[in-house]
Amino acid sequence: MTEAVARAMPKGGHGTTFGGNPLAAAAGHAVLEEISERGLMARAVELGDHLMRGLEGLNSPLVREVRGRGLMVGLELTVPAGQVIAALAEAGVLTIAGGSHTVRFLPPLVIERDQVDEVVRRVGEVIGRMGRGD
Repeated sequence: MTEAVARAMPKGGHGTTFGGNPLAAAAGHAVLEEISERGLMARAVELGDHLMRGLEGLNSPLVREVRGRGLMVGLELTVPAGQVIAALAEAGVLTIAGGSHTVRFLPPLVIERDQVDEVVRRVGEVIGRMGRGD
């Protein structure tokens, strides 16, 4: 900060329990280096597009829209997301809600293409059963 800001701030007025420290800074720096060196951001875009295309390809009447950025993907449904999220968990696919009717996928940046395909397959099975009323 500038000298003027430093003089205006009371002693102890800017602090936090989890604020910057050498260990946290080193860990953050290592994570950013790993993401950069392994090309994980470009990979997230590629695999996120693959995931979205796969979900769109399910052509289910329960799917209203597929949207996302990178590996953050939302599957908006015509039914409440909660029941689909529970069924997906039973099928081994962990997701969270992204709203009352949206299932949010947040896979790790290191996910493999065949694992994305397996997720799409399992989602297809789950919403297929739900669409039939099973």
